[in-house]
Amino acid sequence: MSLAKANHPASSRIKKRIVVCCDGTWQDGVSEENRQSYTNILVGISLRTDPAIPQIVLYQSGIGSEKGWYSEYIVGTTGATLGDKVEEAYAFIAHNYVPGDEIFLFGFSRGAYTARMVAMFIGLIGVLDRTDMDSFASLFLACQKLGKTDDADEKLALQAQLDPWTQRDSPGKRRSESDGAFSVKFVGVFDTVGSVGLPEEITRRPGLKNIFGFNDRRLGEHVEFAYQALALNETRADFDCCKWEQTPLGVQRGQKLAQCWFTGSHADIGGGYEQHDLADITLFWMAANVADHLSLDYAYLSALPQPTCPYGQQPAHDPSKGIFALANKTQRKVPSTADTVTCETIHPSVLKQPAESITVQSHLIHQLLPLEIALEKQWPTLVTPVDASSPATPLAVLGKRATRQDTGLTTESGKRIHEPNWLGKMVHEITSSIQETIEVLQKD
Repeated sequence: MSLAKANHPASSRIKKRIVVCCDGTWQDGVSEENRQSYTNILVGISLRTDPAIPQIVLYQSGIGSEKGWYSEYIVGTTGATLGDKVEEAYAFIAHNYVPGDEIFLFGFSRGAYTARMVAMFIGLIGVLDRTDMDSFASLFLACQKLGKTDDADEKLALQAQLDPWTQRDSPGKRRSESDGAFSVKFVGVFDTVGSVGLPEEITRRPGLKNIFGFNDRRLGEHVEFAYQALALNETRADFDCCKWEQTPLGVQRGQKLAQCWFTGSHADIGGGYEQHDLADITLFWMAANVADHLSLDYAYLSALPQPTCPYGQQPAHDPSKGIFALANKTQRKVPSTADTVTCETIHPSVLKQPAESITVQSHLIHQLLPLEIALEKQWPTLVTPVDASSPATPLAVLGKRATRQDTGLTTESGKRIHEPNWLGKMVHEITSSIQETIEVLQKD
């Protein structure tokens, strides 16, 4: 039988979700060490391989996370492997993608930058097949050079090199845009950093921050949902956040962009500290926003919070320690008015900070979603003050409290989802309350 006859039509294939998770610099979420200090990348995603919609996941450890001084200090601080990370993530998608599949990208810090560059390349050249992946490295370098050069002749030559791959009828575009839908379903990032992240006072090389040469602020119209958690208390100028900017065409297509400010320094937002109250709040915000589009492991999510302070009141960690004590400082600015280009809001947990003095307009406050409300309501029962003589054991307490509850959610096939944890019960109660309110309003 010929290959043509063996191929099934796209309509008969089972759609799947391809999920790529890119961790931050020096972060490795699969290492056995420092399990209490993992970041928010990967955690909570259900590794489903059974219908109705299978999910396949790539976890990519951060730049410089490999063992050895060269990797940790040279690669980690210069971003020498960033191109490799982008190619690896894109190749995972290319090798598994079938037209109609949904693509999800998550990242923290420079891993967020990696995820956004992968999304950018999908918008630029679509999703290549395995054969065309041989050309990806040269296309990456051409894009990088095009973004950095000021030479008119070189720009023309580079554009000519890219044109066959960027046209609407190019091989990758035909695969990813055949049905006219968004080619990337969801991009969720925690405090994107596009710079190297090492103080210029240490490197003595100011130009090192801008070695990548990409337009990383523009949100491509091919992305359907884009969410970013931002760090209010990050003061290092070399870790300045990279916000998205939405285009008029993105708005016209119905694209959803949300960028929310949270209390905390860089790693308070994406995770990495042993005491991670603040990171748990950002994680549940992201989970709440992706829950309608991606299957999550609610049992695992419910076991993560091990708070040491009342909800939202953990002090932000000081990022200006060690070599960063010499770094230039900056003060990130939260929005004072609504911005339809960056779509920024402020999380209500920020207002829980005792020393927080910012004035926030009410229309800029993010409205908590059911999953977040469940976390806040359950938080007081989970708090275990830090005491060196009495190690915290909130997981044991949580385990005793757990009962199998109906989440109020269903799978794509219509089956009810039951989870053995407090989170299932809380979400069920909240969603039921919301539904009752809607029904009352409809009657009126």
